[in-house]
This record gives sequence, C-alpha cells and structure tokens, in this order.
Amino acid sequence: MSTRPSDPVHTILEEESGRDVPLFVHPGWFERFPWLFQGATGAGPRHEPFDLALFGDPRPAGVEERWGCIAEAAGFPRVAHSSQPHGSQVHMHDEGSPGFHLVPPGDGHVTRVPGVLLAVTVADCVPIYLVDPVQRAVALLHAGWRGAAAGILDNGLEILRDRMASRITDLYMHLGPAICGSCYEVGVEVFEALDLAAPRERGPLDLRAAIVTSAVGAGVREGRVSVSAHCTRCEGSPFFSHRAGDSQRQAAVLGVRP
Repeated sequence: MSTRPSDPVHTILEEESGRDVPLFVHPGWFERFPWLFQGATGAGPRHEPFDLALFGDPRPAGVEERWGCIAEAAGFPRVAHSSQPHGSQVHMHDEGSPGFHLVPPGDGHVTRVPGVLLAVTVADCVPIYLVDPVQRAVALLHAGWRGAAAGILDNGLEILRDRMASRITDLYMHLGPAICGSCYEVGVEVFEALDLAAPRERGPLDLRAAIVTSAVGAGVREGRVSVSAHCTRCEGSPFFSHRAGDSQRQAAVLGVRP
C-alpha cells in the first residue's frame, strides 16, 4: 500500500479561537456544522503550558482545572476521556450524568448524544475526527502507528456504521495536528506493521497520509477528507511534541453541541 492517497486531499490550517483555552479549530467545519464543537488545544505560553496529561506521575499541577476550562469554554456538561494504550478499543457513549468521566482504557470514542464532549490526548500521534452530518454522530480516535496498525480507524468506522446507522460515504474526516512525514523517522518494522512498502532501513513515514489511504479504501469520500497543515514537531509549532522531548499533552475534542 502506498503511503499517500491517489490524489491530494484538502490541507487545512486550523485557526486559533478563544482566550481562556488555546483552541485551534477547523474553519470550514466551524461554518459548515454549527451544531458541532471541534478543536485541538495548543501548548499555550511556555512559561505556563496548557498541559492536559492526566496520567503522568506525578500529575501536572492544575491539570484538572485546565480540563474544566475546556468543558466550560465548549459549554458541554459532560466530558468523556480515557487512558490510551495505543490499541483499537473504541467506546460508545450514550446518555449519562454530567461531569468529567474517565472510562476504561481505549483509543476512541463515539456518540450522537448532544452535550457529550469526546476527548483524546496527543503529542505527535494523529487525532482522527469523523463526522456524520446526516445522523449527527461523531467519532474521535487517537492513532499512533500501533493503533493504526491495530485497526483503530476500522473500528471507529464500524461502530458508526453498525451502531449509529451512518453511511461511510456520508462521513467527513479530518486529521488534526500531528507529526509530519519529514519529522517522523521510523524503523522498517513500522512500515511492515502498517502493510506499507518497507525501505531497507529507517526512513520517514507520513502516518496521516497512510491513514487517509486507509479511510478512502474503506469508502470515505476523498473530497470530504482534510489534513491539518500543522506539524507538532516542526520548529515553532504551537503544539507539544513527544519526539521533541515534551512530556505534556494537548487534547483533541469533538462533540454535538448541547
């Protein structure tokens, strides 16, 4: 399989929105889907980073307050998040009590319930946003190379199709800020795990392009796919990067507005 789709997809430069929360949003979706809340937090000022890593040891100071700021800024009474084992588990969220909910480990979340804000944390891995404007169902997935190889995208699409009655051809997909192909050098085993043509030695991998190819192969319309222009690793990036040595995490968020 090629690491690039057959034709170029839309490249989107997310726009920073909000003052209390450094949130970057897809401008086209903001206009097209007024019922949708979508975005990715940024690193914030370096003297006071907007760190959302809940599972660090020790837990960063003020992290609970920062998560609360996101929910308040979004206007959502309920937030769904989990630790992320780089696998393929996807959780579906129905009606439930308000508050911040940590569910069992998993790398994806699906809902069509208004007021449930789905969240994954990233710092080079790919946040995958899936939106069905017909059923008003959404999925948010966390995809590193291990999760991509394990089938996180296929599982998210399957739940949308089988549990939400979504048609794959109705979906819009956006791949948010993540490490770019020029900055992401991996071993031969990573190419093999992703069923890609493997080089003789370590080489650059555009993981977002590989995910686009998989999505289009699964039936997502290429014209409804977009990829962030932001690289988390490139110099001057407003995001955290694990490969750059950051221990902090930003959050990707997605939900149907209450």
